[in-house]
Amino acid sequence: MLQLQHVTFSCDDPGRVSEFWAALLGYERAAAGSSWLATDPRGEDVTLLFNKLAKSATIEVPIHLDLNVPDREAALDRVLQLGGSLVVTKSFEIGELGDSTTIMRDPEGNGFCLEDPPNTDRPHIWNVTFACADPRELGRFWALALGWPDEEIDESIFQTFRAAGVGEPDISGFHVVKAPDGTRPRFYFHRREKSRPESYPMHLDFATDDRETEVERLVQAGASVVETKQGTNLTFTILRDPEGNPFCVG
Repeated sequence: MLQLQHVTFSCDDPGRVSEFWAALLGYERAAAGSSWLATDPRGEDVTLLFNKLAKSATIEVPIHLDLNVPDREAALDRVLQLGGSLVVTKSFEIGELGDSTTIMRDPEGNGFCLEDPPNTDRPHIWNVTFACADPRELGRFWALALGWPDEEIDESIFQTFRAAGVGEPDISGFHVVKAPDGTRPRFYFHRREKSRPESYPMHLDFATDDRETEVERLVQAGASVVETKQGTNLTFTILRDPEGNPFCVG
């Protein structure tokens, strides 16, 4: 099975972007050749990798990160101090459910969201979020790829939406898959418009014990192979999931 190794950013200035994310999340930075790594010193959250690579300008990013923070307004101010920018804050109420999300951009324009659920004591990455056409089917692929349970969303949530007058297309517009041991991040799939950049600004890197066998399994599940490359320390294969999102297996 796959083990998420990095969330990888393509950057014009990897040092600057890694500095921003490390400061925001309380991570430690380290140079890795011309790249930079930002790692959670507690070992609880996913490592971020920043490479100097070409990327296409895009507004509706196909993949972004959702951050849980203790105080959303304080986190917003912190993002601005670090060189990020505010896009918009959105709020909703559906029956007894309600939430607010603040959409931000880092110094190179990568979008991410700030949310402040109860009982969060420090900033952490909660979701890797995919904008997609079919959340349920893409979620099924990634559950299989990761060896995670393919669980249905609690029907009571859908009933709350229906009682509040939410239409069926919107009710089926999201899906979540998560590790059975409760580790972060979750993978969240949201039906929304997305751009299809030539060079994605963000992708996921995975480790596995047997790359060739794993690539064959993923292709059978619906992925497609782009190419296999020889890196500095390992051979890795670039693939695309059923909706075209690139990821690497090494």
